[in-house]
Amino acid sequence: MIYLVSNTPNSQVKNLKVCQIEFFKFNVDLGEFEALIITSKNAIKAILNNKIKLNLDLDVFAIGEASAKACKEAGFKNIYIAKNSHGIEFAQEILPLLKDKKTLFIKAKETVSDIAGKLNDINLTSIIGYENRYLNLEPNLAPPPHSTLIFTSPSNVKGFIKNFGWDKSYKAVSIGNATYEALKPYSNSKKSKKQDINECIKLALSIV
Repeated sequence: MIYLVSNTPNSQVKNLKVCQIEFFKFNVDLGEFEALIITSKNAIKAILNNKIKLNLDLDVFAIGEASAKACKEAGFKNIYIAKNSHGIEFAQEILPLLKDKKTLFIKAKETVSDIAGKLNDINLTSIIGYENRYLNLEPNLAPPPHSTLIFTSPSNVKGFIKNFGWDKSYKAVSIGNATYEALKPYSNSKKSKKQDINECIKLALSIV
């Protein structure tokens, strides 16, 4: 059986939620900025959750298709979808494009990649908008031996291990570099070529 360890369910596989997103209260005037960095759809949710007035003319720099989709759905028009969908490479790619822009970055409380640190040469304001909280799950929710597990973030790896540990018979698929590294102590996971859930599911189906 294939399990998707993620907050976002997918009808093609069984979903297992080990974390939940908690949004923080904050206030910011988007009209004061020229660019917005989005590395998760949760950043857009955090903005909307705080009922912040949108500046739809901002230049938005999104790390992947899911983030870009959330930006489009919110109404943003000028969206740059990065060619690199991994943290540090993403920062290096967008750095030259942000040199003369006053930039806002809505980020998670805990991050694996220090994107803000890589962008310290620009006029950057960072706001912590959300965090992943680990759930305490019943042991009987653990996937059975020989299951194939898809992990969509390092925090989902951590939440899974906290709850269930690791069975040596599990096979794993990781969505990106950071998730792959988080899985290394437990599994030689297969890494998806694209940071896309459907691509991960295709890969998981090929190794079942």
